[in-house]
Amino acid sequence: MEKQTRRKLLMAKLSIQLSIALILSLVMTAINYGFKGAFVQHWAKAFVVAFVIILLALRFIPLVAKGVRGVVGDCPAVVQRSAVAVCVAVMMEALIAFAVTMAQYGLASGWPLMWANTFVKALPFGLVIGFTMTFIVQPRMQRLAASA
Repeated sequence: MEKQTRRKLLMAKLSIQLSIALILSLVMTAINYGFKGAFVQHWAKAFVVAFVIILLALRFIPLVAKGVRGVVGDCPAVVQRSAVAVCVAVMMEALIAFAVTMAQYGLASGWPLMWANTFVKALPFGLVIGFTMTFIVQPRMQRLAASA
């Protein structure tokens, strides 16, 4: 792969990770605190945590995809990709909601309920991101990698 294409792929991956971390940390911070008081400080902390979690969680996506394909088997490709998008979105949301809620509240009383609330309310955003990544971004990244 030529150097310029590798650079484009790296920049695309980094911008995707930054965008996802910014969006999800914003949504989760708004869910937990609203847009008042020390919102920016809470969002900054949540962003850093979300970015790190995304970097780690992305390593599990191929395993999740393989497991889902093993379960859904001979279904049409669109069904397989949709199932992968849902499972990845749930995994990412659960992990990021866990990390962000833990960073913002620690092990406060009622923490599991705060995590569940954050997870459920942010899940629609995660699903939109998951489907966008699966059906739009990933094919473009694959074409870019193949063009090299």
